[in-house]
Amino acid sequence: MLLLLLILSFFNSQFLSAQVHNEKPLNAGEDESLFPEYEVEHLSEPPEGADTIFPVIFNGSLYSFSLGSSKPIWKIFIGGDLLNPFTVQNGDVYFYDIYNRLYAVDLRSGKVSWVSMIKEEIRGEPVIYGDYLIVSTFNGGIYVLIRSDGHLVYSYENEDEIIAGMNIYKNLLVVPFKSGKLVAYDMGSRKQQWSFGTNGIINVSPVVRDTSLYFGAWDGTFYALDVRTGKSKWIRYVGDNTTRDFLVFKNVIVLFFSKGEVVCLNRETGAIEWIKYFSGVDFNYNYFSGEKAMYVFLPDFTAFDPMNGGLLFDYRERAFNLYKEMLFDNMVEGKNPLSNEDRIGLLSDEFFSVDAFPYLPPARAGKNLVYFVTGNAYLYVYDLLKDFFILKYKMS
Repeated sequence: MLLLLLILSFFNSQFLSAQVHNEKPLNAGEDESLFPEYEVEHLSEPPEGADTIFPVIFNGSLYSFSLGSSKPIWKIFIGGDLLNPFTVQNGDVYFYDIYNRLYAVDLRSGKVSWVSMIKEEIRGEPVIYGDYLIVSTFNGGIYVLIRSDGHLVYSYENEDEIIAGMNIYKNLLVVPFKSGKLVAYDMGSRKQQWSFGTNGIINVSPVVRDTSLYFGAWDGTFYALDVRTGKSKWIRYVGDNTTRDFLVFKNVIVLFFSKGEVVCLNRETGAIEWIKYFSGVDFNYNYFSGEKAMYVFLPDFTAFDPMNGGLLFDYRERAFNLYKEMLFDNMVEGKNPLSNEDRIGLLSDEFFSVDAFPYLPPARAGKNLVYFVTGNAYLYVYDLLKDFFILKYKMS
């Protein structure tokens, strides 16, 4: 009798932690017809040959944008300006809409491979692990789908809410819960590998670098764990809650807080390296990282050294200095006399000075390109190798 109870207990625990569904795709739900369906709208032909194509969120739609032709290829209405609800792999974009439908679409052609319904509110970017696509939901559900056809393989059901994105390290899926707990699941065994608790809400996605996992909570504290074991490497009280994305560089971590405060921590020890205050600046989506620089909108686009917080360059001034010889030649030869207004206009329109903040988090296209849409509806693409904007496009 005792043996039978142990067997039943084992199967019940397995069912609660990882429900297996192999018989039908998720979009076979009875309530799917209640939501409107939207088709892909083709806008232009993609250029022939190699091209950089990336997804853009604007005005409630997801666009596929061609850098080669400098214009959108297609778009599909997703119902709102979600916080970059996509991930890209091998020319396909995986994303979700406000109705919690998952899509797999070819970035170049706009061909829809599959659509699957998740019957809970999706949070964070979809995560790719080999042949699988993983999404988390506000109610604590974690769904693992086959990437090629959208069929559900298994799911984890949790009582804790999830409001930040997940991370993958090798075979470990690291999930932050609103309650302040981090849990790592082994994707092979489908079992919990480790758990770590804090005393505050986690609403910012952790970051994995090498074998370290970095994150902050609403307990005024920032943490570094060994991502393989969940053991603490260091804990640093920083005096404010982590409510904004932070930047991780080779040797330091830069934290952004309210009222313009920036705090830099040593990656190895957690020691505070420097603190900087920006008057009149409230950090939201107005910064991103390069390899050796952090870029901040103040509102002028400005680069700082993450090692010491020192100014590297002001982009508007840098652009003017790079092109001042050409401007001077034009004025001397009298071909196109330039007033101060002309110079400002030239820098803004031709050399891509930014005069508005991003309204969604900047995203990456490949390793070296960062792009974002500003509040005045311009799409900008920044080349980290050239340290220069290479595109300014008016979205419509």
